[in-house]
Amino acid sequence: MSERKQENRLLLILSVLLFLSGILLPELIGFLSSDYNSMSHYISELGAVGAEYSRIINYFGFLPIAFSALIITLLLQSKFSNTRLSRTGFLLVGIGIFIGYFGAFIFPCDYGCPAEGSFSQTMHSYLGLISYLIIPVGLFVLGIGLKKESMIINSLTSFAATFVFLLGFFMMLNPSQIDLLGLWQRLADYTTFALLIFLSLNLKEQTKYE
Repeated sequence: MSERKQENRLLLILSVLLFLSGILLPELIGFLSSDYNSMSHYISELGAVGAEYSRIINYFGFLPIAFSALIITLLLQSKFSNTRLSRTGFLLVGIGIFIGYFGAFIFPCDYGCPAEGSFSQTMHSYLGLISYLIIPVGLFVLGIGLKKESMIINSLTSFAATFVFLLGFFMMLNPSQIDLLGLWQRLADYTTFALLIFLSLNLKEQTKYE
């Protein structure tokens, strides 16, 4: 098997892992958890100290999300040689997701994820903020880079993801949206995961016929 086919197969496996750990598992655990509402509660609350299924979501959700997303972006980065912008964009997105989710694994929030709390809660909040500042920059830079590589559909998809991510992020900061915090966070996070999965499968198909 050629190196390119091996990379494509790895991209497929990691994309499935990202979907299962990043989207399906949080929704399943959220459904099973008592006193939890996916519309109003942060994803991090599933892995909070004292949460019902914290071990499951931390080890089978947050941890594989962090590494699968980072590896996907590094693999996609290696497929672009025309512009530094594409490679930089992928790297920023991967690092941003890694900081947020590996940070959530190492520093779980206090029960209920309050604004203030323990050292772990403070670190969790800071790393989360850093993550949400890095990711949209990466998405936007990626969109510019893909446009320069004449990948218009991928570029437009990345720009759309940037807009949706920022919408979710700013709505999370809006006090009037406190009852929809979970919805807006999921809009931002799941959109980013969906973009990486889309690009992985799309590029896999492109290289298949080269």
